Amino acid sequence: MVDFAVDTYGKLDVAINNAAITPDDKPLSEIDMNYYDKLMSVDLRGVVLCLKYELKYFEENNIAGSIVNTSSVSGIRPQPANPAYVAAKHGVIGLTKNAAMDYSPKGIRINSVAPGAIDTPMLRGALDQFGFEPDEYAKQLSMLHRFADADEVAQANAWLASDLSSYVTGTVLNVDGGYTSCKTNIEYTKTSRPKEVNYLFWVYFLFIKCFMITF
Repeated sequence: MVDFAVDTYGKLDVAINNAAITPDDKPLSEIDMNYYDKLMSVDLRGVVLCLKYELKYFEENNIAGSIVNTSSVSGIRPQPANPAYVAAKHGVIGLTKNAAMDYSPKGIRINSVAPGAIDTPMLRGALDQFGFEPDEYAKQLSMLHRFADADEVAQANAWLASDLSSYVTGTVLNVDGGYTSCKTNIEYTKTSRPKEVNYLFWVYFLFIKCFMITF
């Protein structure tokens, strides 16, 4: 993927590592280890592999690049019956901070975005399978009483990737409508796993749709 970005656009300045599949839905004593392994291979191992080759490219080409890893509010505030997803998203934050310690002295910035409830097909599919009403669920997950648009997360990524955040590294930017600042508890009324919605994105942004960012 790094080679594809470089071959297509000439160089790589910015990487957004965004990967997830539908969260698990059983407490730890009932965890499905096959699904655990699958989720970890996407949500955590995938980010590790992206970081490995992005950082290698930046070092070899003396590029002061910027990397943004997508975590989740679940990486800050655990949800019930999501042990694999919670662990993976905590892991993404840990990777972000560790990488920032090692590579920021070389001018490479690594940060993370922690989205809350974003209005995507993945979220809508999960709500439908769990039997939640979107309007009521949004009030539990946001002080703003609504889901975020994907563009609102993209703007956070764009800021962290750009020189406007040139003194920011090793940080986690919550894009969650205040969720991690409040005391809401989510109660799950169904325990059956929703049909898997797999949205795996390895996104390398020279911001074709939004921004062209160079360093």
